[in-house]
Amino acid sequence: MTVPGLGGRPLKFNSAEELQQKIDAYFDSCWEESWKAIKDGDGVIVDWKQEFDKDGNPMRRLRERPTVTGLAIALGTSRNVLIEYEKRRDEFSDLIQKAKTLVEYYYEKGVAEGDIHPATGIFALKNFGWTDVLQIHTNNTPEQLSPDDIARYLKEKKQGSNNNHSG
Repeated sequence: MTVPGLGGRPLKFNSAEELQQKIDAYFDSCWEESWKAIKDGDGVIVDWKQEFDKDGNPMRRLRERPTVTGLAIALGTSRNVLIEYEKRRDEFSDLIQKAKTLVEYYYEKGVAEGDIHPATGIFALKNFGWTDVLQIHTNNTPEQLSPDDIARYLKEKKQGSNNNHSG
């Protein structure tokens, strides 16, 4: 369907619900059930046992870290189309923004937990708008010195340089 007044290519998805279902399917595909190897006395795996949490629910582990490109592939489109959808300012853009924020979360968490090399995480997070900030704080601002203090400092400095050259 095309949006009146916007022109361009037709939308890839017929509804926000369809888009949300495909986004959910992508993130779900990044997880798998967690199984533990059962070994004999010699350390040879003889069986596998599914792991459960304290409430009896099957445990899951991250099989593949979600990425924006992976999301685009799962949606049958490209990163550029996702960017176009994100700029639309409608229910489609909200869904894409939330999905990209979830991808960002997995990178941030991976760096914090040591699962992702810091350089990789920094590179990925910069693609989400993160920046390196260098702040320099000083406590010698001109506003803190009175005119008399400045004059006294300059006089002392001048006298010191005259004494060094009088040799």
